[in-house]
Amino acid sequence: MKTESGSSSTQHKDDLLGIFAKHKVAPNLLMIIMILAGLVALKKLNVQFFPNFELDIISVSTVWSGASAEDVERAITIPLEQRLRSVDNLKEMSSSSAPGVSGITLEFDEGSDMILALDEVRKSVDDFSSLPQDAEQIRVSQTVRYESVARVLISGPDNLDDLRKLARQFERQLLDRGIDKVALEGLPKESILISVPSEQMYNLGLNLSQIGSRVDQLSQDMPAGLAGENDGTRELRSLNQRRTPKSFNDLPIMGDAGNRINLGDIAHIERRIKSGSETITLQDKKAAVLVLSRSENGDSLKSAEILQKWVDDVTPTLPPTVTVKVFNERWQLIKDRIMLLVKNGAGGLLLVLLILYAFLSTRVAFWVAVGIPVSFMATLAVLFMSGGSINMISLFALIMALGIIVDDAIVVGEDAQAHFDMGEDPLKASEGGARRMLAPVMASSLTTIAAFLPLMLVGGRMGNIMIAIPMVIISVIIASLIESFYILPGHLRHAFVDSHRAKRSKVRVKLDNGFEYFRDSLFRPFIVRAIEFRWSTIAVGIGVFILAVGLIAGSRVGWRFFPSPESTTVYANVRFVAGTGQQSVDKFLSQLEQTLHDTMDSFDEKVVDTYYVQHSSSSGQGRAIRGERNGSIYVELTAPDSRKTHNNQFIKQWEKRIKTPAGIDSFNISSRRVGPSSSDLDIRLIGEDPVQMKLAALELAEALKGITGVSAIDDDLPYGFEQLIYSLTPAGEALGLSIIDLGKQLRAAYDGVLLQRFQDGADEVDVKIQLPDHEKRNLTSLDKLPILLADGRFVPLNSVASWSSRQGFETLRHADGLLAVSVTADVNDDINNTDQITKDLGETTLPELATRYGINYSLEGSAASQREALGDMKIGVGIAFALIYLVLAWVFSSYGWPILVMLTIPLGLTGAVLGHWVMGMDMTMLSLFGFFGLSGIVVNDSIILVTFYKHLRAKGMAINEALVEAACQRLRAVILTSMTTVAGLTPLLFETSRQAQFLIPMAVSIAFGLAYATLLILMVIPAMLSIYEDVAEWIKKGERNTAVEII
Repeated sequence: MKTESGSSSTQHKDDLLGIFAKHKVAPNLLMIIMILAGLVALKKLNVQFFPNFELDIISVSTVWSGASAEDVERAITIPLEQRLRSVDNLKEMSSSSAPGVSGITLEFDEGSDMILALDEVRKSVDDFSSLPQDAEQIRVSQTVRYESVARVLISGPDNLDDLRKLARQFERQLLDRGIDKVALEGLPKESILISVPSEQMYNLGLNLSQIGSRVDQLSQDMPAGLAGENDGTRELRSLNQRRTPKSFNDLPIMGDAGNRINLGDIAHIERRIKSGSETITLQDKKAAVLVLSRSENGDSLKSAEILQKWVDDVTPTLPPTVTVKVFNERWQLIKDRIMLLVKNGAGGLLLVLLILYAFLSTRVAFWVAVGIPVSFMATLAVLFMSGGSINMISLFALIMALGIIVDDAIVVGEDAQAHFDMGEDPLKASEGGARRMLAPVMASSLTTIAAFLPLMLVGGRMGNIMIAIPMVIISVIIASLIESFYILPGHLRHAFVDSHRAKRSKVRVKLDNGFEYFRDSLFRPFIVRAIEFRWSTIAVGIGVFILAVGLIAGSRVGWRFFPSPESTTVYANVRFVAGTGQQSVDKFLSQLEQTLHDTMDSFDEKVVDTYYVQHSSSSGQGRAIRGERNGSIYVELTAPDSRKTHNNQFIKQWEKRIKTPAGIDSFNISSRRVGPSSSDLDIRLIGEDPVQMKLAALELAEALKGITGVSAIDDDLPYGFEQLIYSLTPAGEALGLSIIDLGKQLRAAYDGVLLQRFQDGADEVDVKIQLPDHEKRNLTSLDKLPILLADGRFVPLNSVASWSSRQGFETLRHADGLLAVSVTADVNDDINNTDQITKDLGETTLPELATRYGINYSLEGSAASQREALGDMKIGVGIAFALIYLVLAWVFSSYGWPILVMLTIPLGLTGAVLGHWVMGMDMTMLSLFGFFGLSGIVVNDSIILVTFYKHLRAKGMAINEALVEAACQRLRAVILTSMTTVAGLTPLLFETSRQAQFLIPMAVSIAFGLAYATLLILMVIPAMLSIYEDVAEWIKKGERNTAVEII
């Protein structure tokens, strides 16, 4: 029998490897430790959708009630940005200035010390001394990441107060049971409004601020210290804070006991919902939503258990009119997706085991297979200690590692079996196999690690999400090395001792004979021809490589950055033009709700799980847009794999039924996205004039509407209300009025004066004084508004103020201190390609807009994430190739041989591209991750072949004979290591679930790339080696001839 080893027997040594090979229980003890560590980690590891990653973000927010977006930008946002721009390690700064509020977001470089950054930001903010007098204190906070677990829809109570009490009660119960965070939606903020008519101000000789000051002085809970220490200490305090409209009525405003005027005599007082506050309805009934989230270190499945137990406990206690519906169960999606990967992993494991038993003896195959769970358990322990979690990405990495994990054990076990069959002692055979294979196995492991290691350099959100893949693969390889050299030899020794050199079974004989027939009768003549016609062989490889390049260049194989798994959430958002009344918005939302029901009825399957209508608020990813002219419907669909209807089909059918009325500024329906960006297209326009930028944004939106497959087009620079600009007349100036005096009185009348803020249970209630609604809502009241002069007299506003008008904006946004507007859109991947659309826009539309409107532009969102990730990957490619070269140079003790071996990498990449073409898939970022891993794995097969060839040449065998023999003798090892890796990924290649589609491109890259590369390595590498050796011999011969001539 021909042996696939080529080494002589190895003597026993009492080093660490020898001790573990000889010791009766040491291998088992080490195995038990690895398994126990994995079991502990498995119990403690969090279960979630994507890996944890730090949010290096700090927010700075300021409230300035009554101010326009332009005023907020000028007085707060721009001065703060100028101070914050110099903060250390600042990566990106963005801001939004909206009516009454300024928000600045600071994103820092990865790895920044956020405690120091927070201190530095607070210091910069504290140095800001020109904050408007009536603006609230600036708030600085670090963004904390929470992941949604589920939502709970509460409906039934007709009274908003009853709904509020019920929702607050549920919130307390869930928090007490261990839910990390519960946010409430649909419970509008309330305030007590004191409305004083203009006529009463004339009668009393007091303006709103003076009346409000009197109210504030009388309605207070005022502590007054301690008294009577010698007689038993007493605390002094007043309890005069009014908390209901009725209690405010009897506050005296002026007069004596006989002629007293109370607040209720001159004002209408009521507690009501704040204007523009969000409310939720379901079929015209009030509703509220609890949003349950887990902290970064929380476990989604444990939170789900708490929620389910709470639902079981609370449901029997609810009144018949109250319903509680749990939806958007992210934990269920996580569970389904994890089970999907576990199922594929189990299928891959089964295929790997079948291949092992087909190619190896039963004893060796069993102990090689034992190494799979042992290495996995050790990997889970490393994952836990490094702060990882069980998620879609780490599980996929474990599936990818199924075939890789057994490669080392296969090589060691096969060599030990061969020497045992030659008559060696069990200890010498098992220990010798480990010693002989130590160098080549370490080399192949290091090349794989070298290929995956640079992937940890990829930054941004993409890098944070995908870092689990290189971390898991590297951990698996290290665990596999430990198992192969410290556990496997001891097990093989016991197996050899117990076997007593038993005869091979009939099945084993047939399998071995079948393989030897294939190797000697079919493969050997084939490889002889491949070497004989070596230039033709290489030409075939180059030709297929050119074909693959052509597929990419000709867009036969497309590109998508990160395909988002199909979501279960759809948002319909509408924004009317400024000035639209709440009734018009609610009327359209009712129509939208009806068309949703019609759409649901049009399908012959259940597509929608639940929904609710949001008034005065948008829904979707990112910060909600508030205001009376906004509205939305949140739709939760059934699980993607439980329905035939795709999200795009559902949205299309819904849109067909909708008739948009006049006055709509923006309307779109979109699906929630999962991944590093919230939209497919995000084009940022940068300039100085908001009017010109808005016109450019509208023109760009029109251009996008003409592109097939593009939907949900919107921009974030909406027009606001028409603005009335006031200024003092000469008469007003002569009467001693200042613009500040006039502004304060106007603000008090139309925005109101915040007098107090008190706590009512968990809710804050504002007390404000202002004009009555019937005066505020009519422009004629401006002329009659009484303005108080310094001498105590009142004059009508129209006698001291003049007016002009201009168009305002609802929100003004900045990017790194520059005025910016983002135009966003979604792309249907079945119809069009985001990368191609972006390329086309960059060639024509965007340059034309930039020239016409005097603006600049940049591609953000997925395009920016792609730029960052690809930039890091370019560096990673250089590092990976350099590391692989260094390992190979050490293995071969040569500078030339590593280059020859690394030429096989393009062969693997060729197979990966062909695989995408055959499967009809676009390449994605995950495909490129697969390219990296493939580079290391392909080189491993070449190491096996070239190492054995050099060994045969050292024995004096001729070049071509050694090449044929090396290819034939290492055929089993090359095929076996490749087949196990491909087999581990095979079930995932044919997975039809929509939830796993975004992972498949990486499996395609490795499986197809490795399968094709294995085929070509066995042909092209021998042909290349033949040419290389002939060239080397020719050079040496030339050098000898030159030396002879010199002599």
